[in-house]
Amino acid sequence: MGKILGLLLKKIQKRMKNSVGYVSELRAAIFVFILAAMGVELYQLFDFGPVSIERNSFIICTTLFYLLFCGIGFIINLFEDGKMVVVLSVIVALPLGVLLLKNQHIVVLWALIVATAMRLLFGLVGWSQQLIKYGIFLLAGAAVFLWYFYDSFGNVNAINRLLFAAIIAISLSSIQQILVEKNKGAFPFHFFLLLCLITFVIPVKPEPFDWSRMESLAGKIAVASDNAAYYFSGLYDGGSYSTGYSSLAVSGGRVKKSSKKQLKLTTPQVPYHIYTDVATGKQMKGRKVIYLQGQQGVDNRQLIGFLQFLYNHQVNRSEASVFSQISKLSIEYIYLTTSDEIVPWGVIAMDAAEGELHKKGYKEDTLYLDIDYGSPEFVNLCRQENVDNTPLSYEEMCKYANQTYRLDLSEIIHKQEYEELLADYDLSEYKELPQEDNKLHALATEITKSANTDYDKCKLIEAYLRQYPYTTDAEGGYNDDSTLATVDGMADIAGRFLFDTREGYCVHYTASMVMLLREAGIPARAMSGFRYVYPFEAEKEYVVQANCAHLWPEAYIEGVGWLPFEPTRAYYNSEELTWHRGEGVTSADNAALNEAFAQTVPAIPSGGDTAKEHVDKRFVITIVAVIVLSIVVLIALAIAITILVRYLKYKHASIEERLIIDVENIKQQLVKNTDATLEDRGLLSDYLQLAAEGIRPQVQHSFDLYYQVLYGGKVGTITPEDSASIHELAEIIHTGNS
Repeated sequence: MGKILGLLLKKIQKRMKNSVGYVSELRAAIFVFILAAMGVELYQLFDFGPVSIERNSFIICTTLFYLLFCGIGFIINLFEDGKMVVVLSVIVALPLGVLLLKNQHIVVLWALIVATAMRLLFGLVGWSQQLIKYGIFLLAGAAVFLWYFYDSFGNVNAINRLLFAAIIAISLSSIQQILVEKNKGAFPFHFFLLLCLITFVIPVKPEPFDWSRMESLAGKIAVASDNAAYYFSGLYDGGSYSTGYSSLAVSGGRVKKSSKKQLKLTTPQVPYHIYTDVATGKQMKGRKVIYLQGQQGVDNRQLIGFLQFLYNHQVNRSEASVFSQISKLSIEYIYLTTSDEIVPWGVIAMDAAEGELHKKGYKEDTLYLDIDYGSPEFVNLCRQENVDNTPLSYEEMCKYANQTYRLDLSEIIHKQEYEELLADYDLSEYKELPQEDNKLHALATEITKSANTDYDKCKLIEAYLRQYPYTTDAEGGYNDDSTLATVDGMADIAGRFLFDTREGYCVHYTASMVMLLREAGIPARAMSGFRYVYPFEAEKEYVVQANCAHLWPEAYIEGVGWLPFEPTRAYYNSEELTWHRGEGVTSADNAALNEAFAQTVPAIPSGGDTAKEHVDKRFVITIVAVIVLSIVVLIALAIAITILVRYLKYKHASIEERLIIDVENIKQQLVKNTDATLEDRGLLSDYLQLAAEGIRPQVQHSFDLYYQVLYGGKVGTITPEDSASIHELAEIIHTGNS
């Protein structure tokens, strides 16, 4: 009798088990997402391995693979249950893994491996839910630690927001499981999912915690905490580095964005310029962009060289104001640890106002010459050669500076220093070339063959490099030790970028332009600092975050001086940022100039992008085909196993157990054949009404025997003939021949 009752209860138990299982699978899937995000963050932060992993791609692929396995398991579970379902659900990982390895999709392969391991762990290990319940607190603590001390997750994007929303949901669910007795007023897991969704969509500010408010409440304690946070922020500089100000000792490896505050700017000037739109003829606002450089400080040679350049071209005050002006800027160090002075490009004078030198709170007031390098008037001056470069005397230069900019040069440069600066400028450091430079030299020659001036060579090289795709998930040189600090390191990074990977960020663009300029006979150097884009509206202060850190190349043009260029494709170049302040000057002037350069710039070497696109499409189709085919095979296998198990179970069952199985099949087929919607109340009379008239007596007889076995306790009264007759009836109803 116990076996018979067990058969009757199995259907209800399976439904309850499935319901609980769905919730467990959902918790596990969210936990896998959190685990993947934390794992790849630690991997990148501490540089555990040689494989470069794109964070978001790995997290998404791992989660999707896990959900794929869960979906396959759900389908198989319709035919078979038990732990075999888990094993069968991950079999598709074998052909997928071979395919990914063959096509060198290493990151996706690792995501597949991790997802497979997690599926087997959470599906086969009995204590997996306990692992989730208590492991989430460890992951939550690690996330907070990395956010606070290593500035991880600072970039406000969908993945990071979803990560913390998921951590909150699973943590609250786990706290409830620990504190609330089961089924005693506990919230369902769907409640926490809704909370996760609400947390995800709530707007957040991409700013670190403001300790200044704590200072007013906790005094010295808050100040100590603030200082601790500041010093902790500089503990880690290696591995998969974050954006932020650095020297030229950068390798060009993968880099992640950081929103850490590094500088605070204040200026009396408005943060925008007004220009005339060529399409509408209306005046438009354009946001100003400022380059803040380190290492160089005040360069008086650059100032007098620029003034001499203007004088040689007989530029008066009115003409100079079209593309240049004297501006003021105050800079305050926040979370920035460096011995370098950070100043605007073209700084004229600098005065340290207060604070410990180069430490947090250090302030400096600067005066700089703000130049519109994209102005057509300025560009025309740069392209003119064979101009009389006879240097002015000290007195003549002071007079010209005052006439042009109302600048008292005598307060900035003394006569003796001025005469020393007129001496020959040693540029040999900026002409150094690598030991092996054949490919770089050939490329530089090819790019600049149509140029008439050194300035044109610079613009052609800049335009050529801006054809390369931009990515922060990049690789450095062939040598892991290569950096921009040495000429061989710079050439190594440039060579791999130009001829191999063909994608990168400012480190790669800058290294490439510096080396190509030198190969073209033009002195060049790399500069490190920040590129800050002002907002449209004036503010009391402007915060420069670490993700504004930038490197750019500069070229020395004889008779002009050092000029910055912007080969990095992700940023506008000078022509796209011009002030358009000259009379009759519109964006059309710069558009024509850019078009003229574009017509003479050679295309980048063919990297097989089109073929790669076709290969990628074929690869995606192959992946989908493998998944679909695997699911079909697994379903067929599950059906075959189910039929075999049912056959063996029926064959070895007692006559009474066979009766129970046959009657359950009769009930299911009667409902299916009549397309009836019937709630199972436990009354066989409900099902009897669904039977056709011709077989209703046989069905009634079967139900009577069922009741005898179930409630009469008459085990052993069912004859083999009765059993065979009922089984035959079940087959007839199943085939629809009633």
